Amino acid sequence: MLLREQNVCLNVGEMAPEFSLPDENGNIVMLSDYRGRKNVVLALHPGELTTGCKDHFRFYADNLSVFEELNSQVIALNMAPIESNRLWAEEIGDLGFPVLSDFAPLGDATLKYDCIVPNEGYGKRAIFVIDKIGVIRYIEVLKSKGEGCPNMDRVIETLRALQ
Repeated sequence: MLLREQNVCLNVGEMAPEFSLPDENGNIVMLSDYRGRKNVVLALHPGELTTGCKDHFRFYADNLSVFEELNSQVIALNMAPIESNRLWAEEIGDLGFPVLSDFAPLGDATLKYDCIVPNEGYGKRAIFVIDKIGVIRYIEVLKSKGEGCPNMDRVIETLRALQ
């Protein structure tokens, strides 16, 4: 399925771009860390802690046991500094998944996933399901700021198909 109409040039069936980014504690996390072991649910955020972003983070935390049952690792990627991500995680509560900083250089990984809002300097809220081999199996770009959470049924359906 081509997603150009969603302003995403990556497509289901393509290899997911590699990244190597610090989490909220400064530990480096790479997509390839999970290759051959777990599927990855990659949640991209614009970089500002809005109510929608808090809801998005809580959505993944609240559904963490479902993702774990489906042998999947949730990773949030945010265009904010490490310290901001650490404060977010503390404010929201125990998330149970890493929040990666795509701040230096700003938006480098977000750009690889083609989720930068043109001429605005921030990222889109999006979700990518990446299989154990590193292939993108599902993409959902949330169209508006008020649309805080992905279609969980479709995400679970995709992850179940990977079992």
